[in-house]
Amino acid sequence: MHQRQYTVEILGMTTQLLEMNPEYFTIWNYRRLLLRSFFENTSSFTPGVEADSNKYDIIQRYITEDLGFLLPLLRKFPKCYWIWNYRLWLLAEATRLLPSSIVYQLWQKELSLVGKMLTLDSRNFHGWGYRRQVVSALEELAIAMGSMSTSMTEDEFAYTTKMIESNLSNFSAWHRRSKLIPTLLNERNASHAKRREFLDN
Repeated sequence: MHQRQYTVEILGMTTQLLEMNPEYFTIWNYRRLLLRSFFENTSSFTPGVEADSNKYDIIQRYITEDLGFLLPLLRKFPKCYWIWNYRLWLLAEATRLLPSSIVYQLWQKELSLVGKMLTLDSRNFHGWGYRRQVVSALEELAIAMGSMSTSMTEDEFAYTTKMIESNLSNFSAWHRRSKLIPTLLNERNASHAKRREFLDN
């Protein structure tokens, strides 16, 4: 690693190491360096790709394939911080490098994914924290794209209701709900009386 060898072969070696133990945060960091190098030199590191191929397509392919690589790891190690953290990094890179329309679709898929993960383990605090960041990213992208509807507060509040109804002791869902309530009431332009009524109920 100290020789900074950024090749597809080295990427494959990091894959093997992380499949054995995803707690190797140093390997995750080196994988970031590898992909950054690939993003900056897309044609050089992509076998079978012509030099004039669409750069966005190549970068999207790398990011999509790496997101796919993480799925089995998330299923096997759903509470490993480094997997969630690296996944967010990939999406942040997509946001930095790709057109908003493509990025928005990637983040929407993440919302669906984290919903499925929380169905499997509704109290996974890593999953709830990840969902919050995914929602925030989608709202920011909606604003940047000029969408008339940007807030997802109502939908997220409804989601916490569903999760709590399925498991009353889901403290992660209760915590998320408590953070949504002030924004929810502000967006509804609730009067003092309505706020009191809402909280009493």
